[in-house]
Amino acid sequence: MKEKREGGIEAPTRHAIDWQSPDFYDRDKLNAELERVFDVCHGCRRCVSLCDSFPTLFDLIDESETMEVDGVDKKDYQKVADQCYLCDMCYMTKCPYVPPHEWR
Repeated sequence: MKEKREGGIEAPTRHAIDWQSPDFYDRDKLNAELERVFDVCHGCRRCVSLCDSFPTLFDLIDESETMEVDGVDKKDYQKVADQCYLCDMCYMTKCPYVPPHEWR
């Protein structure tokens, strides 16, 4: 079987979301995953032109005391999410870290 790698022309792999798990509704676990993903996005920034969620995220990071994701107030994570229209343009066209990449 041919190994899938980042940068190919095939569609990214979708993984089911376990929305029935209690962990799915755990705010602390959600914030930890958002912080992980935001840190990956912050290091790349290829998605900045796609929608308002990315400039919002990057402005929050750039204006924070540390200029890193850890300097952003977790209450402000909602501002980023509110700008996302679930169009999947970042996932389907720009992000080099979608599955099967190890950072997913």
